[in-house]
Amino acid sequence: MSAIHLQNLIKKFGDFTALKTMDLAIADGEFMALLGTSGCGKSTT
Repeated sequence: MSAIHLQNLIKKFGDFTALKTMDLAIADGEFMALLGTSGCGKSTT
């Protein structure tokens, strides 16, 4: 069973699709990290 489960996640800015149909499952006890350069949007994801 997933502690976090995302299915068909989409992010749009007006007519621009920034993220299209993302699926993610994080199980209990698993760790997940977002890595990226400064200013790339990690905090707003």
